[in-house]
Amino acid sequence: MNNLLTSSQPENILIVDDHPENLKILTQMLSQKNYKLRKAINGEMALNAAFSKPPDLILLDIVMPEMDGYQVCQHIKENPITSEIPVIFISALDEAFNKVKAFEMGGVDYITKPFQIKEVLARVQLQLRLQHQTQQLKEQNQKLQQEINTRKELEIQLNLFNQAIFTCRNGVIITDATQSDNPIIYVNQAFEKITGYSVSEVWGKNCRFLQGEDRDQPNLDIIRNALKNDEDCLVIIRNYRKDGTLFWNEVSISPVRDAGGNITHYIGIQSDITERHRMQIALEEANRKLQHLANIDGLTQIANRRSFDETLEQEWKRCFREQQPIALILCDVDYFKAYNDYYGHLQGDECLIQVAQAISQVIKRPADLVARYGGEEFVVILPNTDGSGARQVAQLIQDQIRQLQSPHVKSDVSSYITLSLGISSIIPSGMTSPEQLVNAADSALYQAKQQGRDQIVVNPNINPKKPQSLRETGELS
Repeated sequence: MNNLLTSSQPENILIVDDHPENLKILTQMLSQKNYKLRKAINGEMALNAAFSKPPDLILLDIVMPEMDGYQVCQHIKENPITSEIPVIFISALDEAFNKVKAFEMGGVDYITKPFQIKEVLARVQLQLRLQHQTQQLKEQNQKLQQEINTRKELEIQLNLFNQAIFTCRNGVIITDATQSDNPIIYVNQAFEKITGYSVSEVWGKNCRFLQGEDRDQPNLDIIRNALKNDEDCLVIIRNYRKDGTLFWNEVSISPVRDAGGNITHYIGIQSDITERHRMQIALEEANRKLQHLANIDGLTQIANRRSFDETLEQEWKRCFREQQPIALILCDVDYFKAYNDYYGHLQGDECLIQVAQAISQVIKRPADLVARYGGEEFVVILPNTDGSGARQVAQLIQDQIRQLQSPHVKSDVSSYITLSLGISSIIPSGMTSPEQLVNAADSALYQAKQQGRDQIVVNPNINPKKPQSLRETGELS
C-alpha cells in the first residue's frame, strides 16, 4: 500500500462499477480533490488492479455481473498485500441486510446511490485521513519500540525516547523501577493535556494517584500482577483529571530491561478512550433495546412466540436439572373471529391488548412468562408449578378477564369476552420434551372448546404423539 506518511503523491483511489455513467460521476466528483483515480468495470479487473498496484482506497459497487462487490471485497481482505486497504461500498441497495453484509465483508463505509458530492467527498476524505493516522501511529510505535530495544545506555535511550514521543498524541509515562514505589520520572505533553497535571506536579509520584479514591477496580489487580511477574499488560481503567472529572484510560505497561536483563523502568502508554467508551455503552444499550424489540409482540407488548420458544427451552432444562414441575397454560379468546367480524379489526386488536394486559396482571413471579402464542392465543409458562397450581393461576386469569366486562354480543357463552384455557404440567425427564408439554396443553384447550368454551381443562397426561390441534380442526375462533 502507498506510504501515506512519507509520500507527497496524491492519494490513489480505485473505483469499481460496471456502469460507465457511475464511473463518470465519481471521477468528476473526486477529480476536484486531485486524487489519482483508476477505474475498473468488473470484479476481475478490480482485483488485478488492486493486486498489481495497491491503491490507498477502493470505492466498490455491489451489484456487478459474474463477481459481485462482496466477493471482490472478500478476495481483497484475504490477500495480505491488500487486506488493510479501506473499502467503501457504493450501491443503490439501501436495505439494512445489504449494509450489514458489506461491513461483515470488511467494508469501512457504505454510500447509497444516487451520489451526493459533499457526502462522497467527506466519506472518502475521512477514510483516507483515518488510514493516514493509522499508518502514522503504526510507524511511530515501531520507531519507539525499535529505539527501546536497540539502545543500551539508559541515558541515551531516555533522550531518544523523549524526542520521539514529545509530540505523540498518546500520553506516555516512564517510572523508575529501581526505586521503591515506582516513581514517575517522565511524562509527555499528551499526558499533561489528558490529565491536566504538569510534569512538576506528578514527578516522583506513583501513578495510583490518578485513580484517587476509586481503587476498587479489577483491572488494577491485572496491573499489580503484571508488575509482580515482570510482564506486559494492556488494561482499561478509570482515571481522574486534575479537575476531578473521570476519563476512561486504555493503558499499556511494558518493562524495560538493561543489558543484564534486569528491569530498570516501566513505560506506560495511555489513550483517553472516554468518547469511545461512551459510544460503546450507547451501542450496547441500543443492542439491548433491539434484543428487547426482537422478543416483544408488536401489538400487545408482551413476549412474542420467539421469546416463548426460547424461554420454554431454558426453563425446561432448568426444571429437568432440579426435577421440578413445569406447567403451561394455553389461552384462547372465545369466538374471536365472530368478534372481529362484528366489531372490526381495530377493535379486535384493542381486545387482544386488553386480554394480554389482564393476563400479565395475574402473572407475578419473575420466572413466569406471558406470551402471545399466535392470533388470539396466549400462553403462560409457569416453572416450578404443578397442575393444581397452574389451575389456580388459570382461574385468576379467567376472573381477571371477566372483570374487564368487554362486550361480545356474538359470543354463544357470554355477553362479554371469555377465555378457554388448556393446562399441562410435568416434571421433565429424558422421555419427554417441551413439544409434548405444548401438545398436551393444546389438547386440553381443544377439550375446553369442545365442552362449551369459557372452560378450564387440565390435561394430566403427556402424550408423545401430537394430538389434532385446534388450528387443524378449524375450531380455534
